[in-house]
Amino acid sequence: MIIISYFSIALIVFLVWFKSFWNDKATSKKDLISWIALVLGPLFWPVVLPLSLLQITSKKSAVQAAQSEQKL
Repeated sequence: MIIISYFSIALIVFLVWFKSFWNDKATSKKDLISWIALVLGPLFWPVVLPLSLLQITSKKSAVQAAQSEQKL
């Protein structure tokens, strides 16, 4: 049951990332490293997903800090 849940969530993560990857015009669809990351990322989603969220929130906080400094 745990293995089925793991791969179900991995499939969902892959589909979401694939959609984002496919819609991204800046990334080349012929770049092998991008495809490897796209396939391996969902397999390691218990580690990758929290790290991705941490990176996104740190970028937001850095942007907010820069904006608050500009207001001063």
